[in-house]
Amino acid sequence: MASESERGTAARAAAAPLDEAARRAAAERLGLDGIDPARLRDLTEELVGVDSTVGYYPEIHEFLASRLEGMGYEPFVDNKATMYVRVPGEDGSRTVCVGAHLDTIGLIVRGFNDDGTLRVRNLGGINYHSIEGETCRIHCRDGRVVPGQVICKRHSTHVFADARTVERDEDNMSVSIVGDVDSPADARALGVTQGAICSIDPHFQAFDNGYIVSRHIDDKAAVAVLLDVLDWLARSGRKPAFDTLFAFPIYEEIGHGGAYVPPEVAEYVALDITLIGPDYDSDEHSVGVIVSDHKGPYDWNLSNRLIRCAEEVCDEGRWNTQVCFHYSTDANAASVLGRNLASGAFGMACLSSHGRERCHVDAIVETERLCRAYVMGECLG
Repeated sequence: MASESERGTAARAAAAPLDEAARRAAAERLGLDGIDPARLRDLTEELVGVDSTVGYYPEIHEFLASRLEGMGYEPFVDNKATMYVRVPGEDGSRTVCVGAHLDTIGLIVRGFNDDGTLRVRNLGGINYHSIEGETCRIHCRDGRVVPGQVICKRHSTHVFADARTVERDEDNMSVSIVGDVDSPADARALGVTQGAICSIDPHFQAFDNGYIVSRHIDDKAAVAVLLDVLDWLARSGRKPAFDTLFAFPIYEEIGHGGAYVPPEVAEYVALDITLIGPDYDSDEHSVGVIVSDHKGPYDWNLSNRLIRCAEEVCDEGRWNTQVCFHYSTDANAASVLGRNLASGAFGMACLSSHGRERCHVDAIVETERLCRAYVMGECLG
């Protein structure tokens, strides 16, 4: 049963919105006017350009460690390849975690066709229609990188009568090596084996009006937010409200990035994309607070606190709540898998998720505003 304190917190979260003076005071406390959209856009582009398909972490760990060490932090990695930064808080009696996953959807080589093309399996929620014809990089187990292209067996309307109608699935899609390869032996000679991982080219584009179109906005934009918050903490000398773990998992897209969480963590808040479409009161400028997903509801009190923080620090009309019924996050994975913690989630709204995605830099800024509010303990009392 909830305590009086918890029930009081929930009731306060449903209270009337703050007045403008209170909002201005919160913005000043949290340095919100200093959030630079161009910096977030550029950092997102840098992150998107670093391959980190599910399970492939060498390049992104090197990139992230360099950035974090440059800010004065000491990142560490657990046995599950999640990278962390621990930041001491004003109150060391409690530990919370904010996380953004490093992994992106992609493919893994499972075998060879007679013509040397590669049979592949999905890593994460790939929509094969959205990657047909795309170039990719094949990361071999010996360290070599081989260029490839995702093709359908019925790859041309000029050749195959059923090219438009054949199902785009694992039986009909393959990766063709960009080179003189006509047999499995030719592919193997380049270093390609079962277990090689294919990273799809992101094709990042930033437009003058603030829109971003790219693969892997999920979840590189949220990683950019956490890095920017860490940079702000380091530069300002501010401390979070509680000891805070910043977590960067590598297996979210296959459902178990949050399977392990250090036992001292009492709350896990995931930063991940939110959705646009029927049932979602959002657009590319918005941050969404996820209150439930296909695994079930997030923690009532923690979600209400995130809603209250959004009311306090986000621009009017640029935040919403969401029930994401084809979707989940590392935070709810941790809760469902038995971790003793409260889960919450929020993030930037993204069109065409798991395709060539689109959002506006406004949504990334709003996500950082909400992240700073949570980390700094706004709306606790």
